[in-house]
Amino acid sequence: MSLPCFWDYDRVNLISKGKIAGDMPWSDIGLSMNYDINILIVEDLLTTRLFLRRTLKKLGYTNVVLSADGEIALEELGRKPFDLIISDWHMPNMDGLDFYKELSKNQKWSEIPFLLITAEKERGKVVEAVQAGIKEYLVKPVKPENLSDKIKEVVFGGAA
Repeated sequence: MSLPCFWDYDRVNLISKGKIAGDMPWSDIGLSMNYDINILIVEDLLTTRLFLRRTLKKLGYTNVVLSADGEIALEELGRKPFDLIISDWHMPNMDGLDFYKELSKNQKWSEIPFLLITAEKERGKVVEAVQAGIKEYLVKPVKPENLSDKIKEVVFGGAA
């Protein structure tokens, strides 16, 4: 059974009461991790920020901070340390690539695992992201199990 995406701009109510559409509990698909890491979500769309936070909480990650763009995210980074940054590409003020480039200039922030989440899947755009230094990339719509796997890979080296 394939799982529906957790974020679909036409259907904003796929996740409700701890279950994925189709009435499958999260724990049944192996998504009940509980890591105590600080995650910064950088996304301009409020609905997407809230879906990501809710999904991460269901995956067991409870220390999640939300930011609407790269400029605000830089302020958040000045307030506390983060173990993972999940960023959208296209945002006002400072987009995801420019935000990543700013992080790369700061030795303290350059080692934080960075996951770019975007609707961009055109080959030229992927090449642009890679040339900017992006190593981890997920294309929207993102499924919870793909997000979980990618977090395990970039933060924990693939360990469950």
